[in-house]
Amino acid sequence: MERKKSVVFLITTDKKHLNQSLLQMINEVALQLTVPFEICFLNEKNRLAESILDLATKGSREIIFLPVSLFSTAEISQTLPERVNAILKKEPALTATFLQPLGSTRSILHSLVDQLAQQPNLLPQPVLLIAADTANSATFYEEGNTLTQKLTIISGRKVYFAGLLGESSYKKLLAQIKTPLLIQLLLTDDDLAAKVTAEIYSLRGKQAMILPSLVESYHLEKAMLERLKNAGCI
Repeated sequence: MERKKSVVFLITTDKKHLNQSLLQMINEVALQLTVPFEICFLNEKNRLAESILDLATKGSREIIFLPVSLFSTAEISQTLPERVNAILKKEPALTATFLQPLGSTRSILHSLVDQLAQQPNLLPQPVLLIAADTANSATFYEEGNTLTQKLTIISGRKVYFAGLLGESSYKKLLAQIKTPLLIQLLLTDDDLAAKVTAEIYSLRGKQAMILPSLVESYHLEKAMLERLKNAGCI
């Protein structure tokens, strides 16, 4: 007998800074679900436990956690499972399934390929993908580098991947790469995206071409649908 499923949309961005288009997408995806769901901002105290218990009262036995994020952070790959498992110790009838972030979906890869295909290709400019990382998250760079390898092969352009911090930060890469770049921000925090955009123009001026956000173009919605369809929730 199949266990009754439910979904928790996990948002790591602070509610005050979340791109409102993304929140609208989540609600539109939720309308297509065939199972109960909750939307959870992880920085809200006790919200995760409340979401799990609410779904349990609706008869859920398997709770599927979908990070509304392109790549893993320490919070997603380490802290979240620890918090969930601590809650489930008190709810032995429940099990948890953690889906991968959205950056490894075919939807995201195809959207990036399509976006690059629209750019002039007489002198193929290299591409820089910039995402929000956290300290000590090796998984973040593994996922990002896997995406860049696929994108390099398909697009025929050299693709770089950078976070915001540390040795592989976008500022260090911009200092090393002197040629003009196509820059794709993979950020869901509006304030952060605006700050990074301003810093890029300050560093590179007109040499930098920043491509349209994936959030604004609804490709993240397709990626969420892909994940949840594969999980049997649509």
